[in-house]
Amino acid sequence: MAACNATAPFPEECRDAKQSAPFVNQGFEDYAITSKGEKAAILSLMLFESGNFKFDINHFPGRPGQGTRNLMTFPFVHQYAVDTPSTSAQALALAPNASDPSISNDTMNAVRALVLEDRLSFASGMWFYKASGPEKIGCTGNSTLVEGLKAETEQGWADYITNCIFTTVTDERKAVWQKTLAAI
Repeated sequence: MAACNATAPFPEECRDAKQSAPFVNQGFEDYAITSKGEKAAILSLMLFESGNFKFDINHFPGRPGQGTRNLMTFPFVHQYAVDTPSTSAQALALAPNASDPSISNDTMNAVRALVLEDRLSFASGMWFYKASGPEKIGCTGNSTLVEGLKAETEQGWADYITNCIFTTVTDERKAVWQKTLAAI
């Protein structure tokens, strides 16, 4: 977990365990995620993507609109903002269509800013897993993936990384998952 102090690279974004735990737990509750395996997969992804909660905006390389503790790309950030009742109207006013190529970087960043408050930023991984996508079922439409996570298997976690997050399994990601699974 991050050591948040004045020397942290982005101190205004950094959150330590005591600060983040209530928001993480609320996200699991809000999205009815109860199994240890699902929690470990989601939390380890968020920890990995945000440098142990040191930031919630993509600074490296700095993709416009990318952020939250889940470090989602703009189309998902936009969908999350639209799906969230407290930010929906503002997100739609800023960008009615996330795939519009004329959306400026400033507009993408403004939509991202709507979901950066801790309550929403820390719940983004849970939303992505349970409610993202055109059918609003996230990754839960893949029963093999879900059962693998619930069983706490490495294959289940690898399926989550490759078939839900659509990235590659690395030793670094695996180490964070193993540590998170052991800690929960």
